Amino acid sequence: MSGVRALLLACAALATTGANAQDTPALEQELSALLASLPGEYVGTAPKGMTPQGETHQLIHRLRAVTAPQLGERVMYYTVTRDTADRPILQAKLFVFESAPTRSANTMHALVLTQAQAEALRDEDEGDSGAAWQKLEREGLMSFPSDCFFTWTRDEAGFNAAGSTTCSYESRAFKQVITPKMRYRISEESFQFEETLLGEDGQAIVSTGGLLSAARR
Repeated sequence: MSGVRALLLACAALATTGANAQDTPALEQELSALLASLPGEYVGTAPKGMTPQGETHQLIHRLRAVTAPQLGERVMYYTVTRDTADRPILQAKLFVFESAPTRSANTMHALVLTQAQAEALRDEDEGDSGAAWQKLEREGLMSFPSDCFFTWTRDEAGFNAAGSTTCSYESRAFKQVITPKMRYRISEESFQFEETLLGEDGQAIVSTGGLLSAARR
Protein backbone atom coordinates (compact mmCIF):
# COMPACT_ATOMS: atom_id res chain seq x y z
CA MET A 1 0.00 0.00 0.00
CA SER A 2 2.95 2.32 0.60
CA GLY A 3 3.45 2.75 -3.14
CA VAL A 4 -0.16 3.78 -3.63
CA ARG A 5 0.07 6.20 -0.68
CA ALA A 6 3.22 7.79 -2.09
CA LEU A 7 1.62 8.27 -5.49
CA LEU A 8 -1.50 9.84 -3.99
CA LEU A 9 0.56 12.21 -1.85
CA ALA A 10 2.73 13.19 -4.79
CA CYS A 11 -0.36 13.88 -6.86
CA ALA A 12 -1.90 15.99 -4.09
CA ALA A 13 1.28 18.05 -3.95
CA LEU A 14 0.62 19.23 -7.50
CA ALA A 15 -2.10 21.49 -6.10
CA THR A 16 0.63 23.80 -4.80
CA THR A 17 2.40 24.29 -8.12
CA GLY A 18 0.58 27.51 -8.99
CA ALA A 19 -1.89 28.70 -11.59
CA ASN A 20 -0.77 26.22 -14.25
CA ALA A 21 -1.66 23.17 -12.14
CA GLN A 22 -3.81 21.80 -14.96
CA ASP A 23 -1.25 22.11 -17.76
CA THR A 24 -0.30 18.97 -19.66
CA PRO A 25 2.63 17.85 -17.45
CA ALA A 26 0.48 18.16 -14.34
CA LEU A 27 -2.37 16.24 -15.98
CA GLU A 28 0.03 13.50 -17.07
CA GLN A 29 1.42 13.12 -13.55
CA GLU A 30 -2.09 13.09 -12.14
CA LEU A 31 -3.23 10.46 -14.65
CA SER A 32 -0.20 8.29 -13.95
CA ALA A 33 -0.96 8.39 -10.23
CA LEU A 34 -4.62 7.57 -10.88
CA LEU A 35 -3.77 4.60 -13.11
CA ALA A 36 -1.32 3.31 -10.51
CA SER A 37 -3.92 3.50 -7.74
CA LEU A 38 -6.85 1.85 -9.56
CA PRO A 39 -5.65 -1.77 -10.01
CA GLY A 40 -6.67 -4.19 -7.31
CA GLU A 41 -9.40 -6.37 -5.91
CA TYR A 42 -12.16 -4.84 -3.78
CA VAL A 43 -14.85 -6.50 -1.67
CA GLY A 44 -18.15 -4.98 -0.59
CA THR A 45 -21.90 -5.45 -0.46
CA ALA A 46 -24.56 -4.07 -2.79
CA PRO A 47 -28.35 -4.37 -3.05
CA LYS A 48 -29.51 -7.27 -5.20
CA GLY A 49 -31.05 -6.11 -8.44
CA MET A 50 -29.98 -2.53 -7.69
CA THR A 51 -32.99 -2.20 -5.37
CA PRO A 52 -32.15 0.04 -2.39
CA GLN A 53 -33.13 -1.17 1.09
CA GLY A 54 -33.49 -4.67 -0.31
CA GLU A 55 -31.46 -7.81 0.30
CA THR A 56 -27.72 -7.41 -0.24
CA HIS A 57 -25.00 -9.67 -1.56
CA GLN A 58 -21.21 -9.60 -1.59
CA LEU A 59 -19.53 -8.41 -4.77
CA ILE A 60 -15.92 -8.64 -5.89
CA HIS A 61 -14.68 -5.73 -8.00
CA ARG A 62 -11.44 -6.16 -9.95
CA LEU A 63 -9.53 -3.51 -11.87
CA ARG A 64 -6.41 -4.03 -13.93
CA ALA A 65 -4.58 -2.38 -16.80
CA VAL A 66 -4.66 -4.17 -20.15
CA THR A 67 -2.98 -3.57 -23.49
CA ALA A 68 -5.57 -2.85 -26.19
CA PRO A 69 -4.10 -0.09 -28.39
CA GLN A 70 -6.94 -0.42 -30.89
CA LEU A 71 -9.23 0.95 -28.16
CA GLY A 72 -6.92 3.44 -26.50
CA GLU A 73 -3.46 4.13 -25.16
CA ARG A 74 -4.51 3.65 -21.53
CA VAL A 75 -7.17 1.04 -20.79
CA MET A 76 -8.43 -0.52 -17.56
CA TYR A 77 -10.53 -3.69 -17.36
CA TYR A 78 -13.24 -3.72 -14.69
CA THR A 79 -15.20 -6.82 -13.68
CA VAL A 80 -17.75 -7.63 -11.01
CA THR A 81 -18.46 -11.13 -9.67
CA ARG A 82 -20.49 -12.42 -6.74
CA ASP A 83 -18.77 -13.84 -3.61
CA THR A 84 -15.49 -14.89 -5.27
CA ALA A 85 -13.47 -13.76 -8.28
CA ASP A 86 -13.88 -17.09 -10.09
CA ARG A 87 -17.70 -16.95 -10.14
CA PRO A 88 -19.53 -15.95 -13.37
CA ILE A 89 -18.87 -12.37 -14.40
CA LEU A 90 -21.88 -10.16 -13.71
CA GLN A 91 -20.50 -7.00 -15.26
CA ALA A 92 -17.48 -6.20 -17.42
CA LYS A 93 -16.33 -2.83 -18.70
CA LEU A 94 -13.28 -1.34 -20.34
CA PHE A 95 -12.39 2.11 -19.08
CA VAL A 96 -10.58 4.05 -21.81
CA PHE A 97 -8.72 7.14 -20.62
CA GLU A 98 -8.21 10.21 -22.78
CA SER A 99 -4.51 10.73 -23.48
CA ALA A 100 -4.42 13.60 -26.00
CA PRO A 101 -1.79 16.19 -25.02
CA THR A 102 -4.34 18.94 -25.73
CA ARG A 103 -6.88 17.68 -23.19
CA SER A 104 -7.97 20.06 -20.44
CA ALA A 105 -8.95 17.36 -17.94
CA ASN A 106 -8.46 13.65 -17.28
CA THR A 107 -11.54 11.97 -18.69
CA MET A 108 -12.54 8.40 -19.48
CA HIS A 109 -15.35 6.65 -21.28
CA ALA A 110 -16.66 3.14 -20.84
CA LEU A 111 -17.14 0.23 -23.23
CA VAL A 112 -19.34 -2.63 -22.05
CA LEU A 113 -18.76 -6.32 -22.73
CA THR A 114 -21.50 -8.91 -22.75
CA GLN A 115 -21.23 -11.70 -20.22
CA ALA A 116 -20.33 -14.09 -23.04
CA GLN A 117 -17.52 -11.80 -24.24
CA ALA A 118 -16.17 -11.45 -20.71
CA GLU A 119 -16.20 -15.18 -20.05
CA ALA A 120 -14.50 -15.83 -23.40
CA LEU A 121 -11.78 -13.37 -22.44
CA ARG A 122 -11.35 -15.16 -19.15
CA ASP A 123 -10.91 -18.48 -20.98
CA GLU A 124 -8.42 -17.00 -23.47
CA ASP A 125 -6.64 -14.68 -21.07
CA GLU A 126 -2.89 -14.78 -21.63
CA GLY A 127 -2.09 -11.89 -19.31
CA ASP A 128 -2.64 -8.16 -19.43
CA SER A 129 -0.98 -7.83 -22.84
CA GLY A 130 -2.13 -11.08 -24.44
CA ALA A 131 -3.48 -11.37 -27.97
CA ALA A 132 -7.07 -11.81 -26.73
CA TRP A 133 -7.19 -8.15 -25.69
CA GLN A 134 -5.92 -6.97 -29.03
CA LYS A 135 -8.62 -8.90 -30.89
CA LEU A 136 -11.35 -6.77 -29.32
CA GLU A 137 -12.94 -4.29 -31.70
CA ARG A 138 -14.84 -1.20 -30.62
CA GLU A 139 -17.67 -2.04 -33.04
CA GLY A 140 -18.28 -5.31 -31.19
CA LEU A 141 -18.66 -3.65 -27.79
CA MET A 142 -21.45 -1.58 -26.34
CA SER A 143 -20.49 2.08 -26.42
CA PHE A 144 -22.17 5.33 -25.43
CA PRO A 145 -22.59 8.76 -27.03
CA SER A 146 -19.56 11.05 -26.97
CA ASP A 147 -21.08 13.22 -24.24
CA CYS A 148 -21.21 10.23 -21.88
CA PHE A 149 -17.88 10.36 -20.07
CA PHE A 150 -16.34 10.70 -16.61
CA THR A 151 -14.02 13.46 -15.42
CA TRP A 152 -11.45 12.52 -12.77
CA THR A 153 -10.31 15.02 -10.16
CA ARG A 154 -8.17 14.61 -7.08
CA ASP A 155 -8.45 15.44 -3.41
CA GLU A 156 -6.30 14.73 -0.37
CA ALA A 157 -7.55 11.14 -0.02
CA GLY A 158 -7.67 9.98 -3.64
CA PHE A 159 -9.53 10.53 -6.89
CA ASN A 160 -13.16 11.14 -7.84
CA ALA A 161 -14.86 10.51 -11.18
CA ALA A 162 -18.08 12.38 -11.94
CA GLY A 163 -20.29 11.37 -14.84
CA SER A 164 -21.12 14.07 -17.38
CA THR A 165 -24.39 15.88 -16.75
CA THR A 166 -25.42 15.82 -20.43
CA CYS A 167 -25.34 12.03 -20.92
CA SER A 168 -28.39 10.09 -22.14
CA TYR A 169 -28.76 7.10 -24.42
CA GLU A 170 -31.29 4.71 -25.90
CA SER A 171 -31.38 1.51 -23.85
CA ARG A 172 -32.31 -1.75 -25.51
CA ALA A 173 -32.75 -3.43 -22.14
CA PHE A 174 -35.18 -0.84 -20.79
CA LYS A 175 -36.64 0.14 -24.18
CA GLN A 176 -36.43 3.87 -23.48
CA VAL A 177 -33.98 6.74 -23.21
CA ILE A 178 -31.90 6.46 -20.04
CA THR A 179 -30.19 9.27 -18.14
CA PRO A 180 -27.43 7.85 -15.92
CA LYS A 181 -26.22 9.46 -12.71
CA MET A 182 -22.90 7.85 -11.84
CA ARG A 183 -19.69 8.48 -9.97
CA TYR A 184 -16.62 6.56 -8.82
CA ARG A 185 -14.07 7.15 -6.09
CA ILE A 186 -10.73 5.44 -5.49
CA SER A 187 -8.47 5.73 -2.45
CA GLU A 188 -5.79 3.67 -0.77
CA GLU A 189 -8.46 1.91 1.27
CA SER A 190 -11.40 1.41 -1.08
CA PHE A 191 -13.21 1.63 -4.40
CA GLN A 192 -16.56 3.42 -4.19
CA PHE A 193 -19.33 3.80 -6.72
CA GLU A 194 -22.83 5.18 -7.12
CA GLU A 195 -25.20 4.51 -9.98
CA THR A 196 -28.79 5.51 -10.71
CA LEU A 197 -30.50 5.08 -14.08
CA LEU A 198 -33.38 7.48 -14.66
CA GLY A 199 -36.13 6.66 -17.13
CA GLU A 200 -37.94 9.03 -19.46
CA ASP A 201 -40.32 9.99 -16.64
CA GLY A 202 -37.39 11.09 -14.48
CA GLN A 203 -37.89 8.23 -12.03
CA ALA A 204 -35.14 5.81 -10.99
CA ILE A 205 -35.35 2.44 -12.74
CA VAL A 206 -32.42 0.96 -10.83
CA SER A 207 -30.16 2.51 -8.21
CA THR A 208 -27.47 1.68 -5.69
CA GLY A 209 -29.32 3.95 -3.28
CA GLY A 210 -26.22 6.02 -2.59
CA LEU A 211 -22.46 5.65 -2.57
CA LEU A 212 -21.36 2.04 -1.97
CA SER A 213 -17.91 1.09 -0.77
CA ALA A 214 -15.74 -1.96 -1.46
CA ALA A 215 -12.59 -2.43 0.61
CA ARG A 216 -9.26 -2.99 -1.07
CA ARG A 217 -7.68 -6.34 -0.24
